[in-house]
Amino acid sequence: MEKDEIKAKLKEFFISNLGVDGSVLNYDSPLFGDEIGLDSVDSLEIISFVDDEFSVSMTGQGKEHFQSIDTITEFIVANS
Repeated sequence: MEKDEIKAKLKEFFISNLGVDGSVLNYDSPLFGDEIGLDSVDSLEIISFVDDEFSVSMTGQGKEHFQSIDTITEFIVANS
């Protein structure tokens, strides 16, 4: 799967499932903190989605892999 396709699926997930405003969500937007504002419950949903959609386990991974759509994509590519 191409990186652009992975990024598009992740962005759609954040908008549809986590209620993120698509107009402020860029591939390099910090997902946790003031801008997007996701929390630890959201991170569990991200882990579940990545496992189901891409067959890549993010369970127990450090927060550096959850910083943005770009960092999640890199993790998926490196581990698939």
